Amino acid sequence: MPRFYFHYRTDDELIRDADGSELPDLEAAERNAAALAKAIVEQAASNGGDTRVPRSIEITDAAGEELLYIVFWAGPKLGDDGPSPDEPSPTVH
Repeated sequence: MPRFYFHYRTDDELIRDADGSELPDLEAAERNAAALAKAIVEQAASNGGDTRVPRSIEITDAAGEELLYIVFWAGPKLGDDGPSPDEPSPTVH
């Protein structure tokens, strides 16, 4: 099974995934990256961080070749006119 690495990039730094994860294919790696992105945005929101700042996850293979680059941030849920001040509910994009 191939090993994929999920490097997290902010404006200030690149946090390298030294361990990686064995997953069946790139599609599974993309789903894993989406789950990581959601967790990162939720963590930022719970700490009072700015969830609207674009961040990214770079998926590479064991040789370090970049396979997929996912940019994400939080915004209003689709179909909403915007977040309510009483109940912010970010959606990862």
